[in-house]
Amino acid sequence: MEPDFGTMNETDVREILVRPLLDRLGYKHGTSANIRTEVTLRYASHFLGRKNPKNDPPLVGRADYVCDATSYGRWVVEVKAPQHALTQDDVEQAHTYSAHPEIAASYFLLTNGREYRLYATGKLDAPVLAWVHADTEKNILNLFNVVSYEALKKLAHLVRPDPGKPLGRHLPSRLQIVGGDVRYGEHHSNHPLMQNVNAISGTIAAVIGGTVGRADDGRLHAVVSIRSPFQELIPLLRAAGMESFEFFSASEHFSDSIEQPTILQNVTQTRVDRGLRIPLMRGGPELALPFGFESSVYTEATGYVDKDRFCGALAFSYQYRFFDRGRSGIPQLDMLVASSPPVATLDGEGTFDLRFVPDR
Repeated sequence: MEPDFGTMNETDVREILVRPLLDRLGYKHGTSANIRTEVTLRYASHFLGRKNPKNDPPLVGRADYVCDATSYGRWVVEVKAPQHALTQDDVEQAHTYSAHPEIAASYFLLTNGREYRLYATGKLDAPVLAWVHADTEKNILNLFNVVSYEALKKLAHLVRPDPGKPLGRHLPSRLQIVGGDVRYGEHHSNHPLMQNVNAISGTIAAVIGGTVGRADDGRLHAVVSIRSPFQELIPLLRAAGMESFEFFSASEHFSDSIEQPTILQNVTQTRVDRGLRIPLMRGGPELALPFGFESSVYTEATGYVDKDRFCGALAFSYQYRFFDRGRSGIPQLDMLVASSPPVATLDGEGTFDLRFVPDR
């Protein structure tokens, strides 16, 4: 019988629907297949963008359920109320719990009772399984095969041959990037439109995924996706193709020595036409971009492997060309756009800290 979702809250979903499901999958509190509830996790302040590390407290999240199969095999369940429509932000929130270093889960389940989505950690583009409550029984065998106590025990102990060339010492031939951050340092520009660019300094972008492997020619190859601390600029970053970045290195392997780091480079060419609508400031009204621009972005990442992390320093170099300059309707901005040089440079620095797991 279908539950009365109209009268249920998040706690009802947890206790009436989710806990019995976990029980069927073999998990019980206080057993070797233990269930931990409302597990408190602390995060660095990068999950909210720009923060002051001296004054701002650490962020805290709570994973609704952590299901342990072994000390290194587990999955996470994040529950929402039935009235809450599941969003990509909810997927990313659940992923932060699953990918947290204290959890390191293989999978995570997101549900509001009406809808269920099971994801593999680090793969947020599409769920492994997705179903509505009425179809739970049709999917229960699939769930048993993926996240039951017995299935996760087998997964944790499974050793798969890896015929590919290792990426480095104690590394397989492919890796998934499952978290981390990019911390931006000082930035400088010679252009009037970018005089406030050093506001970037101190901001922190969350790393939300990616892969590491080798290109067809054998070079080290990494694809890194980030979530900008400037969410109001997402339309601009998306139009410029600057949400995901490809890095290459001629080095044969990733170094685990801080004295002899690995150097990777990214070169991105972008073009954005006049008229793209973006907010002038966070929370403000949208403005049609009064000019188009082309840019060439060179990024160099210098780092080393430390267990399940790749960390180091970044150097940025941007070259811009502005064209098709028009009017925005804001006199001060229009005057600045009209009188500005057609080319600009922007240089900056930063650090990065990426966390990875073997690619399954």
